[in-house]
Amino acid sequence: MSSKSTTRLFPLRALCAGLFGLTAVLGLVPASAQAAVTASSVHVWASDVRVRQCADTSCAPATQELLTNVSVRAFCQRWGGNVSDGPYYNHYWVEIVTPNGWLGWVSAVYVSGGSNDGPVPGVPVETASSPVYCEYP
Repeated sequence: MSSKSTTRLFPLRALCAGLFGLTAVLGLVPASAQAAVTASSVHVWASDVRVRQCADTSCAPATQELLTNVSVRAFCQRWGGNVSDGPYYNHYWVEIVTPNGWLGWVSAVYVSGGSNDGPVPGVPVETASSPVYCEYP
């Protein structure tokens, strides 16, 4: 596994938290975006689910780690590229941290609890008018 193509969550978290904190102190981030990050537990029900660097199948893998029948922490979700698998389809993608600590995106098709082209219940949704911003600070 090449460390050049992927980033572990923990160094990324420290860097982003520092930058986010600095921009908040300087008043560059609106108050609505300064809310604490919350994580929900979601279940990935499928086998060998790829974790991607962005919310589309055209994006590179965030890690070589594949998810199979596992619960992970989810931070938010956004509309992205459509994924279909059998009778299931969805444009929503969920930002998660894998069991090995990698940050990335999985299609909502593979997360329990949602419906076709609907968001996963209990996970904040990023929209043009919402205060949710889908990048882990």
